[in-house]
Amino acid sequence: MLCVSLLSDKISEIKLDRTSGASQIARKALGVLRLFAQTSKHKNCRRFKEDFIELGRKLFETRPNMAPVQNLVAQIAYEVDTIDEQSQVSVRKFVASRINKMYKESEVAVKKCAEWGATIIGDADCLASCSDSSTVCETFRVAKQAGKTFKVFVSESRSDDGRFHYGEIMAEFLRSLDVRAEVFPDNEIRNYVSDAECVLVGADSVLCDLSVINGKPTAQVAAVAKECGIPFYSVCETSKANTLSYLGKKVELNEGFDITPANLITGLVTERGLLDANAIIEIMKSNSKYFKIFEVT
Repeated sequence: MLCVSLLSDKISEIKLDRTSGASQIARKALGVLRLFAQTSKHKNCRRFKEDFIELGRKLFETRPNMAPVQNLVAQIAYEVDTIDEQSQVSVRKFVASRINKMYKESEVAVKKCAEWGATIIGDADCLASCSDSSTVCETFRVAKQAGKTFKVFVSESRSDDGRFHYGEIMAEFLRSLDVRAEVFPDNEIRNYVSDAECVLVGADSVLCDLSVINGKPTAQVAAVAKECGIPFYSVCETSKANTLSYLGKKVELNEGFDITPANLITGLVTERGLLDANAIIEIMKSNSKYFKIFEVT
């Protein structure tokens, strides 16, 4: 079995990661489970499954407001528990193959989200954003590759402790694409967002009422956009549908995040296009069966 201390270190890394997006962290969690499956010395299939699921439980609990972590980890744990295999070798092969597929599906979902998101961006548009979203960054990259010329105002998105300026991270990415990007102070949202044609942000979770959890100051940006009549879109994969909210559980809001009410959001752009509340709830309902593996119902 893989050294317990190494697994604990990897779980801690995921818990403390403050620079990766929710989907990136979810893929890292899958990577930890894949590593366990590849290196476990268990000969007993039942023991292997039990330890795999327990490791999954720990990963499931690391980032409460990041829905992709919960959804993907619960799914693979559920599938391992219910697989009709008695050979530990066969189960390990199943885990490796299934995680590789889920990993790829997550990456493809980001790209498809970006393709849909890029259709919102018009040539010569002035856009606004905040925090740092790998999906939104990919959206900008796709739009740029399509030959569109645009500029982006990005809120500084300073962390509460002042250590991170997430807006600057996004702006640096944009500049690497040769896209004009200007970072503005978080206390000047109105002065900049009011000049934008559209606002694009990411999401860590989408709740069952279509409100969105994302890094600060997303809610403030959304409120200003609403007052100014500017479209506000959240670009995110369907894996960010927060199943816990569907199950009636209280969703923990971690430091540095806020909730943007649904009435401030023009639309949710996913790998399937624009989705409404009914579609999001159906996704949550489908995912809810996986959560039973961790006694969450």
